[in-house]
Amino acid sequence: MRPHSHHLAPALALALTAVWSLSALFPSAAQAAIDGVSTGGCEVLASGQLRSNDYLHSFQGECRSGLAEGRGKATWKLRHAPDAPPVVWEGRFSQGIFLAERQTVGARRVDNTRVLLDQGRLDGPGNASAGRLWVESRIDGKLPASVCQPLSLQVSTSGSLADDALAKAWMDAAYARWQSTCSDAGAAALKGRSLRVQLHEGGSWSPDAYGNIPAGTAQALRHWGSTSGPQGDWQSYTNRAAQKVADAQRAKQETDEARANEARIRAFARKHGATRYVELAELDRNPFRFGGDVLLIAVRLAEARTPVEAYVTPARAARTEWTRVILRGPIADWDAQPRIVAVRVKGRSTDPYTRDMLLLEMVDSQRCSQPDCEDYLYMPGRRWLRDESFNARLERVDAQPLRTAGLR
Repeated sequence: MRPHSHHLAPALALALTAVWSLSALFPSAAQAAIDGVSTGGCEVLASGQLRSNDYLHSFQGECRSGLAEGRGKATWKLRHAPDAPPVVWEGRFSQGIFLAERQTVGARRVDNTRVLLDQGRLDGPGNASAGRLWVESRIDGKLPASVCQPLSLQVSTSGSLADDALAKAWMDAAYARWQSTCSDAGAAALKGRSLRVQLHEGGSWSPDAYGNIPAGTAQALRHWGSTSGPQGDWQSYTNRAAQKVADAQRAKQETDEARANEARIRAFARKHGATRYVELAELDRNPFRFGGDVLLIAVRLAEARTPVEAYVTPARAARTEWTRVILRGPIADWDAQPRIVAVRVKGRSTDPYTRDMLLLEMVDSQRCSQPDCEDYLYMPGRRWLRDESFNARLERVDAQPLRTAGLR
C-alpha cells in the first residue's frame, strides 16, 4: 500500500513528531544545504527520529505557502553511515504531509503526531447526498502516516443525523470503504482492538489548536472483522442529534400530558364548585379559614374506621406519615391508590377517641391512575399543582377560580 516502501527502513521507533524545514523550490539549493539545514523554508511533517542529528535531510519538489505540496521527494541519509540505504518519501504531498497511498487525495494536520488523510467522496446511504471520509493516522518512526494504521475514521455527512438508522448506515458505509482499502493490512493493524467512527454534520469541523478533533454528532466502535451491517455490530453508540429529537418528543409528550392533567382537575373542580386546592397540613393548621367552601384535596387511605369514615394522609407523603385528619363519606370501595377528593370542612372532632382531629365531609372523589396523583396534580412546566404560579394561572383561565392554599 505504500509507494517506494523499499526505501523505508524497517524499524518502527515511536517518537514525537515534528515539522522540519528544508529547501524546496530548487533541487540544487537543497543539495547545497549542508547537513540538511533549511534554505528554502519548505516543510514536511516527519518524526522526531528523522529530524534528529543522526540524519541529513533534503527535499526536491513543489512548495506552497512554505509546505510541500504536489510532487516531491524527501530524503534522509544517516550522517555517520553514508552507504546505508536512505529513507525516501517520493510521490505526492499535501500541506507538508506525504500521501503514502494512492487512494488518499489530500491531508490535514491535527498536531505534531497525527494527521487526517482525505479519502475523498463517500456515497451517502439511501437518498442522502455524498459525504467525505477522513482517516486519522499517526506518523511513526521512519514511516509516513498510513490509511491502514488508523486511529479513527472521521466522516463529514450531509443532512441530519437525527435518525439512528441513517447514522448507522453512514458508519457502515465508512467502515466498508476503509475495510475494502486495507483488507489484510487493516486486520493486522486492528488486531485486538476496535475502530472508532465519528460522524460530523457537514464539513465545517476541524481540529482545534491543541489537536483535539471535535466530538462527532454520532460515534461508535466496531471490531475488525465485523461486516458492514447488521447495524447491531456497532458498540458504545451515541447520537446527540437523535437524543435531542427524542428529548424534544419526550418533553412535548410530558407537556401534553400535563395539560390534560390541568384540564382534568379543572373539570372536576368546576363540577363540584370547588374554589381551591389545599394540602392537608394547611387544612389541619386552621380549617376554619375556609368556611363552607368546597375544597380539593389529594389523599391516600391510611386506615378505615367504618365504611363511611377513614383516616387519610396526603397523596404525595411518605406511606408511614400520619395525620390528624378524618374523612367522612363512602370509602368502602377505596384501595391503596390515592384520590382527588372534593370536601367541606366540618371542624374538629369531639368524639373521645378522635378528639380535636380535623373532620372533612366528602362531596365526591376520583381515583387517581398514577402514583401520587400525577395524572391530576402534575402541571405544565414540570410543576405540581400546589405551586402558586400554576394556581394563579388556573385562576386567570377559569371562569370559576381554582385557588391554592398552603403554598410553599
